Amino acid sequence: MSESVLQQKITFKGSFIKGRWIKHEKPSGSFGVQSPANLAWKLPEVGFHYDDIEEATAIGRAAFKEWKLVPVENRIQALTRFGVEIEKRSELLARLIAFEIGKPLKEAKGEVAALVNKIKVTCDAGLSYVKTQRVSMPNGHGEIHYRPKGLMLVIGPFNFPVHLSHGHIVPALLMGNSVILKPSEKAPYSAQVYMEAFEASDFPPGVLQMLHGNPEMSTRLVRHPEIDGVIATCSFEVGAKIQNALASNPEKIVALEMGGKNAAIIWEAGEGGIEKIANDLITSCFLTTGQRCTALSRTYVKRDLLDAVLSCFHDKAKKLIIGNPFDENPDPFMGPIVTAQAMEKFLRYDTLAANENAEVIMRPKRLEKIGRASEKPLPEGYYVAPSIHLVSKWNAESSYQNHEIFGPDMFFCPIDSLDEGIEATNANQYGLSFSLFSPKLEDFNYVADRVDVGLAYWNKPTVGASALLPFGGWKRSGNHRPAGIFAIYACTQAQARIL
Repeated sequence: MSESVLQQKITFKGSFIKGRWIKHEKPSGSFGVQSPANLAWKLPEVGFHYDDIEEATAIGRAAFKEWKLVPVENRIQALTRFGVEIEKRSELLARLIAFEIGKPLKEAKGEVAALVNKIKVTCDAGLSYVKTQRVSMPNGHGEIHYRPKGLMLVIGPFNFPVHLSHGHIVPALLMGNSVILKPSEKAPYSAQVYMEAFEASDFPPGVLQMLHGNPEMSTRLVRHPEIDGVIATCSFEVGAKIQNALASNPEKIVALEMGGKNAAIIWEAGEGGIEKIANDLITSCFLTTGQRCTALSRTYVKRDLLDAVLSCFHDKAKKLIIGNPFDENPDPFMGPIVTAQAMEKFLRYDTLAANENAEVIMRPKRLEKIGRASEKPLPEGYYVAPSIHLVSKWNAESSYQNHEIFGPDMFFCPIDSLDEGIEATNANQYGLSFSLFSPKLEDFNYVADRVDVGLAYWNKPTVGASALLPFGGWKRSGNHRPAGIFAIYACTQAQARIL
C-alpha cells in the first residue's frame, strides 16, 4: 500500500465509546496529522469533545462491574481473539506507525509483531505473579488474592504509539479492569486501527474505550473521580504534573514510565572486540532516531580504549542509512525525528555542548534533499544527522551531559576505574537503562550491584527489553511501578482473606 493510497483510504472515525465510534460536528478542539517523513503527507484532522469524558467514564465504570466477574479463562479467550484481529491488520498498522512517527517500516513491523506476543506472555507468564497464595496461620489459614483496581486510564506515548499502551491494556483487561485509552496526538490513526481490532474481538461494550484529545483532555481524565488508576508513558515533566494533579487522591494507582539519560561503561573488550562494542553502541544510541527512553546517550570508556572505541563508532555512524521510512533496498536505519520542535531542540544541544567545551566529533545537522549514506532523494521532512561529542571529564553540573535530549546524540568520556564509571552513571537524575562491556561476569555483578538503574545489561545494547522481565526505571525514570511482566501489578490490588 503506497502512502498516497494510505492517505486516501484512512478516514477519521472518532472516539470509541461503548463499542461505538463517535464524532462531533462541533468539537471542543481538533488537531492535524502530518507525517514527519514528508510534510506533504497528511491524514484527516482529528476532532474531540470534552463532553465525551462523562459518558466514557460512566460506561467504563458499569463495564468494570460486569467484566471483573467474567472467568479469567473467558478473558484469555477474548484477548486471544484480539491478537488474531491485530494480526489481520498488521501491515496497515505498521504503515500507519511509519507514516505518523517516521519510524522505518521494518522497525514498525517489529513493533506490531510484538503486540501478539505480549498477549501470549501476559496470559501465560503474567498470571503466575498474581496467583492466589495460601498462608498457614496458628488458628486457621490466610489467603492473598489479587483483585482488579477498577477503571484505568492509559496515556500513550508517540515513540511506540501502540506497543507501550498495549503493554498496559492487556494485563489490565486480563485482571478484570476496564480501560480508557488516551493515545498520543502524534499517532491517532495507529490507535484507531488498534481499536478497530478490538471492536472485532467480541468484548463486552465499554471494557476498552478510546478518547482522542489534547493535554487538557488528559488532565481532565486524570482528575476525574471515576478513574481509579493512571498509567502513563511520558517525560518526567508530564509525570510530575500527573502526580501533582492527584496530590489529594492517594487512593489512585499511578504508574509512570518516564525519561532516561542512559549510560554505558566500556571497561574491557570481549568476544567480538571493539567492533562488536561499536555495533551495540550504534543500536543503543541511534535506533528509532534516539527517541527511546532506553536510548544510550553517554558512554564512559576506560582511558586506554577511548581512541579505538570512538574511532570505530564514528566510522559506523558516518555510514548509517538515514532516509524515508518507506524506502527499501536498502532499508533506512533512521527515519526523521518526530516534530520540528524536537528537531530544533536536538540541534540546540550541539550549541550547548560547545558552550561547555565538549569537542565535536560529528556535528548534527538537518538533512535535506539527499538521505545520509543511501544517496536517495529525501522528501521535505525532519531528517537529521546524528551527533557525537567528546568530553574530557564527566560533570554532574553540566546541562549537556545530564539533560535528556530524546534524539540521536552520544558523548564519550574517559574514566580510570570502574568505580569512577559507577559514580558518573549515578550522578545523573535518571536511572533507566545501563550496559557494561567487559568479558568478566564478576565485573558486571560488581557494577550492577552499585548502579542506580532498573535495567542492567551485560555486553548488550541498552534497548530491546524482554517481555518476560520487569521494565522500568529508578529515580526520575519512573515511580517504582515497572512495566514488562510486572505491568500486571499496576492494575491490581491485594486482598487478604483470613479463614
